[in-house]
Amino acid sequence: MKIVLMTLLVWASQALATDEVFKRGPFEVRVTPFPSTFLSPEMAQQYELARSETQAILNLSVYDTRLERAVKTVPARLSGQQANLLGQAFELEFQTIDEGEAIYYIAPFRISDQDTVRFTIEVLPEGERVPVDVKFSQKFYQQ
Repeated sequence: MKIVLMTLLVWASQALATDEVFKRGPFEVRVTPFPSTFLSPEMAQQYELARSETQAILNLSVYDTRLERAVKTVPARLSGQQANLLGQAFELEFQTIDEGEAIYYIAPFRISDQDTVRFTIEVLPEGERVPVDVKFSQKFYQQ
C-alpha cells in the first residue's frame, strides 16, 4: 500500500500542477491539495476519508535537505486552517501517515465548485524552534 499511496500523491500533484514548496533553512514543506475523488475507494476506506465532489485532501510532507537518504521526510507538528473568500475559516485536522520510509500529513476539507480556498499552516519540524509558515490559495472545481 505504501507504493500505491506515494504513487497516487505524486500523480495527483503532477495532474493538478498545484504542488507548492515552502522553504526555511534546510527544510522544505511540499503541499498538494487534490479532490478526494482521486482516491480509490479502498484507499479512502483505509484512511477513513470521504470520497465526494465536495471533499478535497491536503497532502503535506516535510523534508530535511541535509539528510543523505533517498526519502528525506521528517516528523513535524502541524496546525492550520483553510478559509473561503467569504472569510469562513475552518481548522485543518491533520492525520499522520508514517510508512517507515516516508511521512505524510493529510487533512480533508470541504470545497464548492469554483471556490478559492486560502490555507494558512504552521509547520514545526521535530527538534526545531522556528516554524515554516505555509500560506497559499487554490481554486477548486467540482468534477
